[in-house]
Amino acid sequence: MHLKAKEQFKQKLSGVKRSAFKPITQPGDGDLTASKFAGKPWLNAGEKWPLCPNSNQPMQFFLQINLDELPQNAKNIFGTGILQLFYCTNVVEIKHDTGLFGKTIEECEKLKEYATKNLPLPQGIAGTVVDWEGDIGKIKFVVYKDCVSDYDGWSPFSPCQLVRIVQPNHQPTEYEIPEMEGLFPAKLIVGWKEVSDYPNWLEIDEFKIPLEKDEEDILDDILMEEFHQGGDKLAGWPDWVQVPEYPKCPICSQPMNQLVFQLESADNIPYTWGDAGVGYILQCPQHKEEVAFLWQCT
Repeated sequence: MHLKAKEQFKQKLSGVKRSAFKPITQPGDGDLTASKFAGKPWLNAGEKWPLCPNSNQPMQFFLQINLDELPQNAKNIFGTGILQLFYCTNVVEIKHDTGLFGKTIEECEKLKEYATKNLPLPQGIAGTVVDWEGDIGKIKFVVYKDCVSDYDGWSPFSPCQLVRIVQPNHQPTEYEIPEMEGLFPAKLIVGWKEVSDYPNWLEIDEFKIPLEKDEEDILDDILMEEFHQGGDKLAGWPDWVQVPEYPKCPICSQPMNQLVFQLESADNIPYTWGDAGVGYILQCPQHKEEVAFLWQCT
């Protein structure tokens, strides 16, 4: 599309144009109230690091955005305070004793086969193992509890996630980051790059923008290639992977259709949402303390 035609096309889409802000980062942490990926979040006095109710293990800290320190064009959109996202990435190994034991490797291998064929199997069994205690090998079934699968971690309001806005009005608690497998490296957000953003092809049809036939034919491609902003971003439009999914506000039951932040797989956080998916933090425009997180993948 020629530059002039592209500008005319943009003009027709001006009614759905929004500003989005791409984070500019550097390695390392910052103040407790700083905007950051991973690192050390603000926790109010007396508060402990959030635990997943399924695994009873510490949740990973993904994101913190200080809403009081946003760019001028983004201030007052999302209210005040500090937005935080914790999410459980734990897979917990649980062993179930079968009551069988052997004294040699050969005997234990036969007992493992017997247990698999003849004993009631626990739900979600992943296999059998031998736990040696001295010269006794105990046969056990192994189950892996995956919090994302067990608690529909992709859905809004899942118990294996914690997304919230806190008000740092008191002294923070003093704590050390708990040990956890695969702790994400901290990235400090040191600035924002403002860009223009438009709905992607899964949402644009809802606005019934009058277009010429040739413009309709290229609308989806040009939105995805040039107009719509993917990747990690503050504000703008969600880069939906599937159909638009705005949860209902717990207070007013209206759609929580204000995108606060989008987390792309393996962008600033080395984590993949399912099969190269995208995560979305959404907010009720009327009740700004109400935020929700969900993710979609192909």
